[in-house]
Amino acid sequence: MKLTFKKIGIGLIIALGLFLALKGTIITVIHFDNKVVCQQINPNGESNTIYIVPPNTVILKKQFNDQYEYGVFKARGVNATHYFGPIYSKGESFLGWRIYSGATDVWKVEMELADKKGNLAESTFGEIGETFRDMIIFRDKSVEIGKYTYDQINLSKEDEDLIEKATKGIK
Repeated sequence: MKLTFKKIGIGLIIALGLFLALKGTIITVIHFDNKVVCQQINPNGESNTIYIVPPNTVILKKQFNDQYEYGVFKARGVNATHYFGPIYSKGESFLGWRIYSGATDVWKVEMELADKKGNLAESTFGEIGETFRDMIIFRDKSVEIGKYTYDQINLSKEDEDLIEKATKGIK
C-alpha cells in the first residue's frame, strides 16, 4: 500500500513537471482580435485614451482642453503563458512567474513609435522608431499598460474616425 502511494506521488510530480515544461513551449504571437478603447482622466482634467486596434496597433491619445496629440505604436510580442488561476509566466524563467488577478489576457510586448501627430508646440512622445517594452494586461472592464490602468469605454464614431486617420499609411 505504501509503495502504491509512493508511485502515485512520483507519477503526479512527473506529470506536473511535464505540464509546466511543455506548457511554456507554446508561444502565441501578438494579435489583437477586437478594437478596444480605454480612458483615464487625471485629476487635472487631462484625458489619456488608449485604442487597441487589430492586428497589432496601439494608439495613445493625450488631451487637455483643446490641446492634443497622439502616438501610433506597432506592437510586437507574445502572449504570456497562462498556467492556472491568476498565474502567468512572462517567459524568462520560473522567476518570470507573476500573479495577475482578474486578467483575461496578458501580453508581453515591445512597442515602436510609428507616427505622432497633434497640435502641441512640442511633442511629449519620443522620436519615431523609439521602442519600449511593457506588459498589456486585459481585464473585463479595464486594460493595464505598464503601471497605468485605463477603464474600458464604448467605441464612438469619433473614436472610429481617429483610428482610421491615425492608422492610414501605417504598416
